[in-house]
Amino acid sequence: MAATDVMDASLIMQFGDLVIDLERYRVLLAAQPVVLTYREYALLVYLATHPDHVVTKRRLLEEGMGRHDAGGLRMLDEHIRHLRSKLERDGRRRWIEEAGEGYRFLAGDVT
Repeated sequence: MAATDVMDASLIMQFGDLVIDLERYRVLLAAQPVVLTYREYALLVYLATHPDHVVTKRRLLEEGMGRHDAGGLRMLDEHIRHLRSKLERDGRRRWIEEAGEGYRFLAGDVT
């Protein structure tokens, strides 16, 4: 295997039929492109790099979105709501759940 093959593989995150291509900044769901805003993509990548762990809203706001203002928490919830609607449009699979004071990316086979 060539060194570039190893590097390319590390830039792909795959969870079942959800593929996050970090090099090309794209997301595929069931081999279909999912159009995300910059903020939605950043939040998805941040959550996916912490699979099955609750990430607090404050941490998502500061590290996932690069914001520090308290008013941003409402905006964060809106971005997550839009992201979930795009990823969970068929209703067969949940990818993100609200958990206490944060959100959790569900990496396993949860419906």
